[in-house]
Order: sequence, then structure tokens, then C-alpha cells
Amino acid sequence: MGITLTLKDVVYSALLAFVLTGFVLGLVNMLKSALERPLDLEARPKDMGKILQKCYALFPNDIIQFQGVTFTRGMQVRVRTSQHKTFEGQLIGLNKENMLCLLTKRYIVAHELDKIEEMNLLA
Repeated sequence: MGITLTLKDVVYSALLAFVLTGFVLGLVNMLKSALERPLDLEARPKDMGKILQKCYALFPNDIIQFQGVTFTRGMQVRVRTSQHKTFEGQLIGLNKENMLCLLTKRYIVAHELDKIEEMNLLA
């Protein structure tokens, strides 16, 4: 009643387990990257004006003091966060919750001012 396994059966089982594990890990990584990817800002140019007006209303403070430097709405800046992410774009404003809004080439980014390590003016 015992099952006999040959060396050939063990090798095939190991290869099958290796292939299946690689497939499952690849699928998990693909799903993880799809969920973590931010949504693209696919606004038509005619809608961009409305979107910016809403952003200006949500982030009404157009003068931002950061580490002794004054930044104003419309300036092109580079922002580095405490998570070591870097964004470059047009400064939109600041709201009462101390959130900074930035319009990049692809996204509109809002980030807590307290979690920004560095902000520089782009030439």
C-alpha cells in the first residue's frame, strides 16, 4: 500500500513547485504595483481651468513660508518628502490643515508641509 517515489518524481515535483512559485510571486508583484500606481491626471485642456480653480479654492493660501524662504503660488519648485519622493511642478497653495498642493506634469499632489524635508525654486 506504500507509494514509491523515484528520483525522477522528486525532480519533477521540485521543478513544478519552482515554476508555480515563480508564477504566483510574479502575479502578486504585478497586482501590488498596479494597486500602488497613482492615477494619471488625464484631464483635457478645457477641463484644466476648472480643476485649477477648484485647487485654488481648496488651497487658498498663496504665500508659503518654508524654512525661512517665501514661496508664492505659480512658482516652479522641487519638493523632497520625508519618504524620499521628489516632485517638481507649479505651486498651487496651502490650506488650513497645512497641506501643500503642487501641479506636476502628470499629477496634482497634496502633501503635508510638516513631512516635506526640502523645497527649492527651479530656475
